[in-house]
Amino acid sequence: MKVRISKEDCHSATIMAQDTLKLLEMMGISPRLENDKQSRLAANIHGFKAEFVVARMFGCSLPTINIVTDGGKDLWIDGVSVDVKFSNREYGDLIFDNADKFAADLAILVGKITDEEMRVNGWIGRTKFLQLCSEHDYGYGKRLVMKHDELLPIGSLWEKLTERRMS
Repeated sequence: MKVRISKEDCHSATIMAQDTLKLLEMMGISPRLENDKQSRLAANIHGFKAEFVVARMFGCSLPTINIVTDGGKDLWIDGVSVDVKFSNREYGDLIFDNADKFAADLAILVGKITDEEMRVNGWIGRTKFLQLCSEHDYGYGKRLVMKHDELLPIGSLWEKLTERRMS
């Protein structure tokens, strides 16, 4: 599903990313980034944009800055924890460093089309991901991976959550 990000959400994502890096700097922590093609700031901005897209799509609380960690749970939709994963590619892969890093109930993959447009590629529950994922090394160690076309359509998540809410 192709979605456009509002100017307000783009602005908020940028401010939140800048604040996050400033807080880390003030704490003497060097943020990790294993990607030579973008800055940590750009990565954080896009990650927050993806979270705003999903929050708006499902009508849940908007993303917040977490000083220490969010525990792998970016958003909550009707009591279900969600890890929003961002890819710089429109049809990128869903990637977790290891099984412990998938701490939420489910993950939603969002890919970048432009700075103002993203594609919500799909979703998967934690248990199903761990059953179906494969290992891949992108040049910085093995990661657990699923291709975008192996994920469930995002509309099916809305249906599942609505059934749960209405039961």
